[in-house]
Amino acid sequence: MALSLFKNADALYEQAIDLIKQGEFEKARGRLMKSIEKDGGPDDISSVLVCMIDMRGRLGDISAYRNLLNALKATAAREFTFGLTTVSVPMMIVQCELAVEEIQAFNMNGASTVLLEKGNRLLKLAQRYQSEVGNETLKMNEIFLNDTTRTGIREGMVLLAMGYESLASGTVWDDPKKAAEYQQIAYGYRKQVGDTGESNLRLVNDYSRTCKCWFCGRTASGLGIHFFPISSEISPMLRKSGEGEPLRSESEDYGSIYACRACYKGISARADDIAKAYHNQAMSEMRAMEARLQAEIVALWSAVRSIR
Repeated sequence: MALSLFKNADALYEQAIDLIKQGEFEKARGRLMKSIEKDGGPDDISSVLVCMIDMRGRLGDISAYRNLLNALKATAAREFTFGLTTVSVPMMIVQCELAVEEIQAFNMNGASTVLLEKGNRLLKLAQRYQSEVGNETLKMNEIFLNDTTRTGIREGMVLLAMGYESLASGTVWDDPKKAAEYQQIAYGYRKQVGDTGESNLRLVNDYSRTCKCWFCGRTASGLGIHFFPISSEISPMLRKSGEGEPLRSESEDYGSIYACRACYKGISARADDIAKAYHNQAMSEMRAMEARLQAEIVALWSAVRSIR
């Protein structure tokens, strides 16, 4: 091991290349760092390989991608080999830049406006993956996950689906019908990449549903967003009273009634207030009982001591 200290940069670089092929990444990294100290390996690609090694297990880490980007932009090499994979430097730069933007978009969460912005950013990213990466594999996935199915085209399809799902989430509060359309589009892209799209179809159905509130009679669209089912018992007479109505106020099996969000939240809030009052009353009675029991115990011990 000590002999490696006297090897020149190119020899250390070649040793590191062999170690990477063997999966000995930490040893390879040590050789590469020594190579950098001795003015780098061929085309000064050692820094790039160090950053590549540091990417292991950090494919969601923006700082790791940025370190790699800096190294890629500093090298004069047009390609390099990592293990058994030959990597184009310009293409890797593109993929790293897209990955950084993708991670940033995924981290966007919040109100409807944020979700709409997130959706539009994902749609733009999808177009870039398809136009700039195309049928090329995503090299990080190929190298570190042994996944050669992730291409720019496929990644674009996935991001299109996620983009429309985000648009749906940002739209459903104001326009459930439009949100259902976005989920329908997302379903199409999910199917193209081999997913079932079951969750999309479920949301299409939920967002499209419309009811008349059992309590206030208002019309509401968007199951689980603007109206909710409440378990109940609907007698035959009440069932007949709703016949012929264009919108239902109860489920098809008559096991639930529908409440608009306002009524549902109002009922829930009142139920919580009642439950809290009962809880406070029960706790008060329990503390009073504990006090009485404690007093009786003290009195009993006093009587026992007086007998002694």
